[in-house]
Amino acid sequence: MTRIISIVSGKGGTGKTTVTANLSVALGEMGRKVLAVDGDLTMANLSLVLGVDDVNITLHDVLAGDAKLEDAIYMTQFENVYILPGAVDWEHVIKADPRKLPEVIKSLKGKYDFILIDCPAGLQLDAMSAMLSGEEAILVTNPEISCLTDTMKVGMVLKKAGLAILGFILNRYGRSERDIPPEAAQDVMDVPLLAVIPEDPVIREGTLEGIPAVKYKPESKGAQAFIKLAEEVDKLAGIKAKIMY
Repeated sequence: MTRIISIVSGKGGTGKTTVTANLSVALGEMGRKVLAVDGDLTMANLSLVLGVDDVNITLHDVLAGDAKLEDAIYMTQFENVYILPGAVDWEHVIKADPRKLPEVIKSLKGKYDFILIDCPAGLQLDAMSAMLSGEEAILVTNPEISCLTDTMKVGMVLKKAGLAILGFILNRYGRSERDIPPEAAQDVMDVPLLAVIPEDPVIREGTLEGIPAVKYKPESKGAQAFIKLAEEVDKLAGIKAKIMY
C-alpha cells in the first residue's frame, strides 16, 4: 500500500524541500521504499538537495507528453530513495501542463511505500495541482504568526478538498527569542504537531553538500528531529491504513 503525502505550506521559504529530502532519506533508512517528487514546477530544486544533478529527462518532460514516466525516475545515493526531479529551465516550465500531475502521481500507486511531493507554496494552479496529487498532507510552517495563519488557511482548503491532514511541522524553531512556542503554534494550527525542527546549521551545511542532515550528520539535533518525524509519519500511516482498509 502506497501513502501519497503532499508537503505543503502557505508561504515560500518555510523549508518544504529540506523537509521532503530529510523525511525521504529517514524513511528509506527505516526500510521503506520512497519516491520524492519535485512538484514545484517553476522553482524545482529537490534534486539538488538530494545530490542528483545532470538528469536528461524530468517530470516536466512527462507533463509535456515528451517522455515516459518510468524514464524520469532516478535512484539516489540514499538507500531505498528514488526521485522524480523537475527541470530548471524556463522552456520546460512553459511546456509542462500542471493539470496532469495528479494523474501521473496516482499511476505510481503500489510501486512505493511512500510518495512525498514537495509542493510550491500558495493556492495558485500549479500549487493546487501538486497538493491535490496527494491523499494526505503535512503542513510546514515557521514560528511566525503570518506564516502560521497562511499555512493554516492552506490546510483548511486541502481538508475541504478531501485530503487527510496528518499534522504540521514547526520548522526552524529557535532562530529568534520572538518565535511562537510550539504549544501556541498548535493552538493556531488546530491540527496535531508532528515535529519541532530546531534551527541547526548542520541542516544548511548538508543541503549545500547535497546530503540531507539525517545522513550528513545523523547525531545532530536537526537530524534527530527529522528521524523522529519519520518514525511518527510511518506510525500514523500504519494507523490510518488499518482504519481505511
